[in-house]
Amino acid sequence: MVPELLQQSGLSFDRLQSFCLVAEAGGVTKAAKGDPAKQSLYSRQIRELEEFFGAELIRRKGRGIALTQAGTNLHAIARESFAALSDFKSECKGQPVEVVIGTGDSVIQWLLLPRLGEIRKRIPRVRFKFLNLPTDEAVKRLADGLIDFALVREDAIGRPLQATSLGVLGYSLFIPQTLKSAIGRADNLKLLDDLPLATLEGEGSFRGALAEIARKHKIKVNIQVECSSFSLAARAISEGNVAAILPNLAAAEIKRTGGVEVRLEFLRHFDRKMCLASNPRSVRIRPILQKVGATLAQVCQF
Repeated sequence: MVPELLQQSGLSFDRLQSFCLVAEAGGVTKAAKGDPAKQSLYSRQIRELEEFFGAELIRRKGRGIALTQAGTNLHAIARESFAALSDFKSECKGQPVEVVIGTGDSVIQWLLLPRLGEIRKRIPRVRFKFLNLPTDEAVKRLADGLIDFALVREDAIGRPLQATSLGVLGYSLFIPQTLKSAIGRADNLKLLDDLPLATLEGEGSFRGALAEIARKHKIKVNIQVECSSFSLAARAISEGNVAAILPNLAAAEIKRTGGVEVRLEFLRHFDRKMCLASNPRSVRIRPILQKVGATLAQVCQF
């Protein structure tokens, strides 16, 4: 099969690499970074690949390009093959293999980093890259083969991706030492009328759900600080004389600063089943991912 594949001209690692660069940049010009010689080279190499496979790989879309279905399939095959060869080279030289994990900032801060020592102890020849990604983006990149694992909500995962349950991510109200007098009223939702809060900025799902609860219970949520991430809101608790509703993974960090975790029944609305998601195709091609996935599934249970 291999000799027949290589009997014709038009297929090479160099051409496949150029195709991947263009696909990931979203256009020939962007991939070439304004270099006319590279633009001409990339365009020619992609045409040669299209002639070799007998299929259109890219189409113009506005000022960039979009992959056809054939292009999407080839991109996945090429990326996975390059990754597998890179793993093999690293293993032969005794160098660590890179594994990329996409998840939210709070999961990186309060789940992965505290357990990183144990993870590295079990699989020492792996170098990790943690990417702070929203759920939809993490799932898309995992399906496209751009990352190796995603720690996301179970309900965000569909075929052909696979999911291993890690636990239920809940939320709690965290109160700093300076506001501990409010704890006596912690079972009363009305305490949120007066308690200064730090929370996420914008109009995401968390803010929308919090606003809906406030309307339902006729509470005026007293937001004093808006942050781009839960980890920044946690920092505000220890520095800014404010409370915050955070994932309960933050409990260890908050308690180290003297803060108190208060579990409120209404916050069960925010509970989410979390999972470790993987792409079976990538796992088949890169055997190291099976070992990494098994380790993460064990160490990251909560």
